[in-house]
Amino acid sequence: MKKQVKTLLTLAILSITLLGLVACGKKEEEATTEVTTEATTEKGTTEDSHAGETYNELTGEWSAEFENKRPVAVMINNIKEALPSSCTKQADIIYECMVEGGITRLLAIFSDYDELEKIGSVRSARHYYINIANEYDAIYVCYGQSKPAKKLLDNGAIDVVNGYVYDPAFYRDSDRVAPHNAYTTGERLVAAIEDLKYSAEYDSEHKPVLTFNEADTDLANGTDANTVHIKFSNYSTPYLTYNAEKKIYERYEYNAPQIDNQAPEDDNILTFKNVLILSSKYECINPENDLQDLTQVGEGDGYYCTNGKSIPIKWKKSSADAVTEYFTEDGEVLKLNPGKTWISIIGSGENTGVSFE
Repeated sequence: MKKQVKTLLTLAILSITLLGLVACGKKEEEATTEVTTEATTEKGTTEDSHAGETYNELTGEWSAEFENKRPVAVMINNIKEALPSSCTKQADIIYECMVEGGITRLLAIFSDYDELEKIGSVRSARHYYINIANEYDAIYVCYGQSKPAKKLLDNGAIDVVNGYVYDPAFYRDSDRVAPHNAYTTGERLVAAIEDLKYSAEYDSEHKPVLTFNEADTDLANGTDANTVHIKFSNYSTPYLTYNAEKKIYERYEYNAPQIDNQAPEDDNILTFKNVLILSSKYECINPENDLQDLTQVGEGDGYYCTNGKSIPIKWKKSSADAVTEYFTEDGEVLKLNPGKTWISIIGSGENTGVSFE
C-alpha cells in the first residue's frame, strides 16, 4: 500500500513538472511569435508604403517611374574653359578628384540617362576613377585615358565606352575647341551599350555603396555648415552654400554658380542634398605631366553635410575590389538623407582642406 501511494505521488509530481515545462515552452513560443510578428509587420509597413515603386540605390528615393538598371559613370571636364557643363544637374552622384596641375575632374553617375540630349564635355580616364565607377557596377564613359588607366581598361577592369575605341558614341561640338568639345547623348550610350554587348543588369554580387534614411533627418549634434569651402589646390577652391528654403546645397566653382547649360535658366545651378568631403593621399607618379595616384584602399577621415550641418565621419575600403564604407565617429553606419550626393576627395597636404561657415 505504501509502495502504491509513493508511486502515485511520484506520478503526480512528474505530471505537475511536465505541465510547468509545457506552459513555459508555450510562453516562450508566444513571446517569440510576438517579436517575429512585430518585425515582419514593421518591414511590411515599409514595403507597403512604397507599393508599385522602385528604389534608386544612388539617391535612396522611391519612384513609380524609376527603372532599376546599371548606371553610367561619365568623366566630365571641370576646368574654367570647359564650363558650363551639360546635363550634370541630372546626375545622381558626382565625385570630384584632383588630376594633374591642381585641377579637378568630375565623375557624374547617372541612373536615368536614356533621354539626355547632351552630356559633357567628356574627358579622358584616370585609373582611380575607374575604381570608383566599379564600386557602383557602372558602365564607364570616357574619351581617352592615361597610361595607368589604359592598363586597367586593356585588362577588362570595367565595361567602358571610350571615344578612342568606340567613336560612334560621341560627337564634337563646333562651339568649343578640342579637347573640350567631346559630348555624348543618352541615345548614343544606349546604342553603344547594346552594340558592345554589355549587360544592363546589375551583377549578382553587387552591393549598394551608400546607405540612406527612410525620410529626411537632421543631424544630431551637427556643427553649422551653411557654407562648405573645399580646397584641392590654389587653382581649385570650390564651395557649396546651403539654401535653407529648399534644404539643398548649391555648388560654386571659380567664384560663380556652377551651372548646367541644358537645364532651365531659373533652375540650372548644380544642387545636392548631401555633401561628403573625404580626405586621402594624392601622390605624383609622373613628374613630367604631374600625373597623380590616389590612395583608395585603407581608411581616413571626412565630413558629412546635410541640412546646413556637418559631422565628422570615417571611410574604410578593405581592398581594391571592395565597396567604400562610411561610418559616424561612434562606429555606426552613416545614413544619408534621400537625394543627390556630391563627393569631394581632397588630399592631406598643407595646401588642401575644408572649412565651414
